[in-house]
Amino acid sequence: MEFGWPVMLWALAAPPLLLWGYVRLVRRAARRERLLADPHLLSVLWSRPPALRRHLPVAFYLAAATILTLAVARPIAAIPLPVNRAALIIALDISKSMIGEDVAPNRLKAAQDAALDLLEAMPPTAKVGLVVFSDYAQVLVPPTTERETIRQAIGGLKVQQATGMGSAIVESLRVLPGRRALLGDRLNVQPGGPPGLVPSPPAGPVPDQQPADLPPAAIVIFSDGVSNLGIPPNVAISLAVDGKVKVYGVGVGTPNGSVMTVDNQLVLVPFDATLLSQVSQATGGRYFEITQREELRRIYRQLGRAMGWERRRTEVTSFLAGAAGILMMVGALFSMIWFRRVP
Repeated sequence: MEFGWPVMLWALAAPPLLLWGYVRLVRRAARRERLLADPHLLSVLWSRPPALRRHLPVAFYLAAATILTLAVARPIAAIPLPVNRAALIIALDISKSMIGEDVAPNRLKAAQDAALDLLEAMPPTAKVGLVVFSDYAQVLVPPTTERETIRQAIGGLKVQQATGMGSAIVESLRVLPGRRALLGDRLNVQPGGPPGLVPSPPAGPVPDQQPADLPPAAIVIFSDGVSNLGIPPNVAISLAVDGKVKVYGVGVGTPNGSVMTVDNQLVLVPFDATLLSQVSQATGGRYFEITQREELRRIYRQLGRAMGWERRRTEVTSFLAGAAGILMMVGALFSMIWFRRVP
């Protein structure tokens, strides 16, 4: 916690002085009672309220005074506040391997259902976009708060050929708020070359947009994990890290894969979660299996809360003043009930 007016912290000496003064008043009153009558007669002359009733209102007043003196120094703290600038990209693999039926009814339909669950868990203020990838990545719906548009787009997906996971990440970064301005020409990376063997593009000069100013953003990739075309994943990972974008991988498939009949031939449709897991770990996200439905829903809810709230450095003087006011009213209420006076 920082303070906008730290010199006023000296005022924190006031509450202990008030407590000291209160203790002296209590002791002085006790001495007067002893001078007025013998101790064994005091209980006959008047009845003293229980100690809790006598001291509790004062305790509330002292706590309020402590908080008020702290508020005078104008404290600044990073507190979670609701935001409406967060964005999430749902990236769906529509390669031909998504016809595999090791996840009922098939991988693509299971991924579509999971994506709709994720969409449902997002707060209304968070923008959600849709990117699909196969031979190349394509933005079907830019980040928006219009949920019905995304539902219709997800429902109409059809499978295509190869898988380019790196292209999906880069295409997602291009439409996430603030990332194009931050990463600039680095997003113009061209597809090609064996995945994982192309060096990452050098970090160019940072434009006016600073990573700390970027709104919260994340990418959730639903895929069977095998990337065999497009931008090398390590390049995409580097860009995502620099753009402060976490990537969450959802593996769609089972370790044994699926055997399908294609053109009257039996074909093994593999599943490999290695790349998805690596991408998630390298960007600070997490990896999940699509068969973990309850775990996925729990993560969706956590992600929704994370996307809907953002920690911002804010002066909390008004919060402390409000808390002090509540404490004073509670103390006054007890005084009115027990002693019919304030304080």
